[in-house]
Amino acid sequence: MNIHPLRIGRTKVPFGQFYGGLQGFSVSEFAADKDHFIWVPIHAYLLEHPTVGPILVDTGISPAQAAHTDYYRGSIMEHVMDADEYDLPAEETMPAQLARLGHRPEDIRAVFVTHFHEDHVGALNLFAHAPAYLGAAEYAAREDKVFGLVPLAYPPSVAAITDWRPLEFTGPALGGFAGSADVFGDGSVIALPTPGHSPGSTSVLVDHRFLLTGDAMYTIRHLAVDQVRAIQTSGETRYVDSIRRIQWLRRELPELLVLTSHDHTEYGERLITGLATGQLSDADLAWAKSYEQATFDELANINPARLPRFVPAADGGSVGHAE
Repeated sequence: MNIHPLRIGRTKVPFGQFYGGLQGFSVSEFAADKDHFIWVPIHAYLLEHPTVGPILVDTGISPAQAAHTDYYRGSIMEHVMDADEYDLPAEETMPAQLARLGHRPEDIRAVFVTHFHEDHVGALNLFAHAPAYLGAAEYAAREDKVFGLVPLAYPPSVAAITDWRPLEFTGPALGGFAGSADVFGDGSVIALPTPGHSPGSTSVLVDHRFLLTGDAMYTIRHLAVDQVRAIQTSGETRYVDSIRRIQWLRRELPELLVLTSHDHTEYGERLITGLATGQLSDADLAWAKSYEQATFDELANINPARLPRFVPAADGGSVGHAE
């Protein structure tokens, strides 16, 4: 099956949100820290399934979200999110990215929602004609209030969808996962429960070769969960447990590659570039495995030389980068 990464703009995030989970980075710091930003990409994925047809995993953001002011006016997000939090060039909108591959939004036969956060469902309303698959726990929590004020599923982003298909993970165990969901019954697309980042976050295993994690892992370095951890507003125990299950799955499937939505590292960029044709070359696969071996030991502990650190902007601005 061909798998195409779709670059749907980028988002500006505090370094501590990505990497400060073990340093006590808090929700209040998330809202107040305006001096340690990094830009990270937003990726959705197009799967060209041989029998089902084109399928999406997440949808990225929309132009209305990137404009910010009117879209979030009157909600807590108007104040928590910066007006320039999203950057979405015209050539990176969902319709433009699909057109690059010869598809239109109406061609999409199904959408997988890894979780309800805004940078993953912003273009969801383009696909009101298609079923939307997601973890049953995420669907059940859709009206739970974030910060006690706004539903997990922000209504303007999800209002058009009527065919929700919550997934129960009653299928066979796989790696560290006690259950799974073989969505199309052919083993090609298997959903796995990876809660923690959100109540019912789901990862998608494609052809037993690629694991699309959404935000269950921000980058490949987050595999080293005892050394690199994202900030958690809730469910930290489940977050850690989910990553340990992904570690187990990698041991069971040695050729498995992890594709996240926001990996700004050399590893993420190389895999995204390598998949431009829908298939990864043997050379890119060998490079990825060599990179992993240089980054992690057999227990997924990270090489100290590859721990992320914030590098301030050379011009003294608020947006630096991570090394």
